[in-house]
Amino acid sequence: MQRINRMLASSLALFLVAGTMTPAVANASSNKKTKTDASTVQGASIAVQVYNRGDASQDLKIDGQTYTVKPHQSITIKGASGAAVYADTAGAGYQKGELLFKFAPSINGGTVKIN
Repeated sequence: MQRINRMLASSLALFLVAGTMTPAVANASSNKKTKTDASTVQGASIAVQVYNRGDASQDLKIDGQTYTVKPHQSITIKGASGAAVYADTAGAGYQKGELLFKFAPSINGGTVKIN
């Protein structure tokens, strides 16, 4: 009886460890980033909050990296002055590949609303 209890306890512990590691492994393999603090350029000095007003997720491309902004949510992205932010999905008023904005000292700490 004790042997069965030990086996069940060790199996449960194994499943718990595997379950906590699975999301980390899945996120590491994804090319899209949905972090709240996404640093796009090494030495980034300008931070901008991007808010998605739409009902669909919107993708942004910055220096070859794609970031997803979920509906009615925001993410903070960081970049060097002059770094360009492009739409990677079409939205209300812009097409995929269109320049949305560039990082500039005047927008540091501000909010950009899309869609």
